[in-house]
Amino acid sequence: MLKIPVIVLSVSLLILKQCHAANILVILPYPGLSHFIMFGSLLRELTDREHNLDVVSHFSSMMPIERYNDIPIRGSVPIPTNNVSVQSARNFQGLHWIKELSTTNGVDICKNAFETSQLQNLKNSTTKYDLVITELFGSDCMLGWAWHFGTPSVVLSTSLVLPWASDRFGLPDNPSYIPSYLARSGDTMNIYDRIWNIWCVSMAKIMYYWYSTRPSNLLAKNFFGENMPHLDDLAYNTSLQLINSHFSIHTSRPLVPTVIEVGGLHIPGANAVDEYFNDVLNTNTRGIIYFTMGSQVLTETLPKETIQTMFDAFAELPYKVLWKANRTNLPGKLKYPDNIHFEDWFPQLAILCDPRVKLFISHGGMMGTQEAIFCAVPILGIPLYADQHSNIKKAESMGLALAIDYDDISKKSILEATKKLLNNATYKQNAQKISELFKDRSFTAMDTAIYWIEYVIRNNGTRHLQSASKTLPLYQYYLLDIGAVLVGIPIIVIILFVKLIKFLVGCFKIKKNLKVKTK
Repeated sequence: MLKIPVIVLSVSLLILKQCHAANILVILPYPGLSHFIMFGSLLRELTDREHNLDVVSHFSSMMPIERYNDIPIRGSVPIPTNNVSVQSARNFQGLHWIKELSTTNGVDICKNAFETSQLQNLKNSTTKYDLVITELFGSDCMLGWAWHFGTPSVVLSTSLVLPWASDRFGLPDNPSYIPSYLARSGDTMNIYDRIWNIWCVSMAKIMYYWYSTRPSNLLAKNFFGENMPHLDDLAYNTSLQLINSHFSIHTSRPLVPTVIEVGGLHIPGANAVDEYFNDVLNTNTRGIIYFTMGSQVLTETLPKETIQTMFDAFAELPYKVLWKANRTNLPGKLKYPDNIHFEDWFPQLAILCDPRVKLFISHGGMMGTQEAIFCAVPILGIPLYADQHSNIKKAESMGLALAIDYDDISKKSILEATKKLLNNATYKQNAQKISELFKDRSFTAMDTAIYWIEYVIRNNGTRHLQSASKTLPLYQYYLLDIGAVLVGIPIIVIILFVKLIKFLVGCFKIKKNLKVKTK
């Protein structure tokens, strides 16, 4: 029997594997660090699976990664990392946030990105791409790359399904039981919640089209050429959407095959904290409370009175508090408790999964909330804007969180909420139960995401999976035409019957009059 040398076999397998590698163009123009953290984990895994990536973003790799080519556009727009004030964040609540998202975080980002030399050069590239990946957020302008290179497109979302994303995938979004991205209600809604939900969904779609799609379409056509189809057409031809949700911790809703849940994609599993943070976590108190407002909002910009109020409340708790803030940037003349430790940055997942951490105080960002659930840590939420209200509301409904409205922050409200979460074992038990449900999957979020991305590549799109509902006009989708027929036919029959009766009555009168005349 002929024996093949091991090195020859290894090379042959490598070549065979490389034949299945794809060239993927990734366009991530939004400058949010938390968004890139989620996407970055997926991109690294794609390179590990032998795919070649050209990545347009504001965040270059910290170290060289094989098959990962950075195309940096950093500097084209401001980076909102540790530089957003609490008041600025609170200004973007409700539908006003849709306008801000569509303009500042949508159209403006597209305009500045298209003007960079990197994208001008990319447009002239002769590289043969097999797929374009971009983010579905404030604008669809980057879908033009899929048309430009003649490839299928996959979109990523760091949140639940955005209101304007449902129609393009034929995804049911009945507001009677599916809370809007901006709704502050849970799954069970009363009549007032449903009225508000309908208003939010409808206005969000209208505002996104008006403030984002229309101007973005003009920008994209100016960049790619007038032959480019309308952005709406490109959006409706998107092959796949990966959303950062999971039915165990979010609303259970019907999904079409082209919308895939990959909630917790950014969570690879917790590592132990390093030596420095292990020392930080060591305490002679009952445990650790971890407080942060995320990667964008600075807690240093809380009003001085609010900070002192929180200090006074934490001083009465037998716990050590880890507070994400630069102490030197806090307002002056504050009375600092001895049990608070400040850091500019914490390894959040490792911190949350450390058994010494007993409570997470947060603004309710999606990824931080998922990390707390993954680590089975109860949450005290102080939501500021966007989906933070609904994230905390959902966690609250599952019995693992409590919420404090920003305007209701007081020493009393903080102490009552923290003591309830820390002293009532039910919250920790619920957190552990939901954590187990969140982790109980047939495939990991990463394996699911990779499988479906490669599925799109293998099949050159997903036309065979598309829901026919997305091509229907609204009057057909909601069966208004059938309703009109069903209502109209009886009315027509009644009208004809009445006319027939009138006609017969008229004939009878004429015949009677003729008989009278003949006599």
